[in-house]
Amino acid sequence: MKGVEGVIRAVLFDFDGTLADTLPLIYRSFREMWRGVDGRERTDEEILSLFGPPEEEIIRREVPEERLEASLEEYFSLYRKFHEEEVVQVPQVLQLLRDLKEKGCQVGVVTGKGRRSAEISLAKLEMADLVDTLVTGSDVRRYKPHPEGIQRALSQLGCSPEEGIYVGDSPGDVRAGLAAGVGTVGARWFIGSDPRPFDPKPQLVAESLESFQDWLSLRG
Repeated sequence: MKGVEGVIRAVLFDFDGTLADTLPLIYRSFREMWRGVDGRERTDEEILSLFGPPEEEIIRREVPEERLEASLEEYFSLYRKFHEEEVVQVPQVLQLLRDLKEKGCQVGVVTGKGRRSAEISLAKLEMADLVDTLVTGSDVRRYKPHPEGIQRALSQLGCSPEEGIYVGDSPGDVRAGLAAGVGTVGARWFIGSDPRPFDPKPQLVAESLESFQDWLSLRG
């Protein structure tokens, strides 16, 4: 498969809203955690506006210090508790990852979520063994749209930017991919994907997994 200038050797994915429709789970977990802190009900839009750093950093910024450790444990307890209720495993996503690996591509996940929640979700959705490298918000100093996470994943996989593409559902994902010099794909196949418009535009806005797979197939 051909990347920006050559063969695609690495396909990197965002996680939330891209490999799994996890945003409803995140909203619910945050909402219930904050309800226990101050009793105020947060909207999905309020929670979305805080995205960028991993959950630990969001909570650290928003919760009084004396409630910090308890709130962190409560969030991850809720995230694990509600996972199977809120997140559906999509066989077509698993097959996409398998197909990429069978074609000789390395698969990476570069996500703003923290390592703790990322590993919970990858295990529960049976994706962990299909991912060659995982770079989370816990592993970088600068969060998306900075390209650090993508650059780190490419380095770990031994690939150049020209050999990679980054797939994500948020404007920050596209900006990070462009800053890293990789091909970019905007994912819009989940109802719960980030609703904000892509600006700037990625190479492809994929409304379905099928359209993404067709686009890939045209690249060899």
